[in-house]
Amino acid sequence: MNINWQRATMNIRQSGMSLQAASKQIGANKNALAQLARGEINEPKFSQGIAILDLHLDMCGVDMTRELWL
Repeated sequence: MNINWQRATMNIRQSGMSLQAASKQIGANKNALAQLARGEINEPKFSQGIAILDLHLDMCGVDMTRELWL
């Protein structure tokens, strides 16, 4: 299963939360989501990925979260 992590980070940012704040929210280093957004990291560690998807679901809703799957 492939997930569009760049889109996830962009959606979170567009929903009103900075990527630095979102990184702190999921317990990652402050630049983790910014690195995903820029494509410097292709995919997060498993536990961070789950936390990103949970945050995305909370911030962006079910429909936008479903659209992340490629």
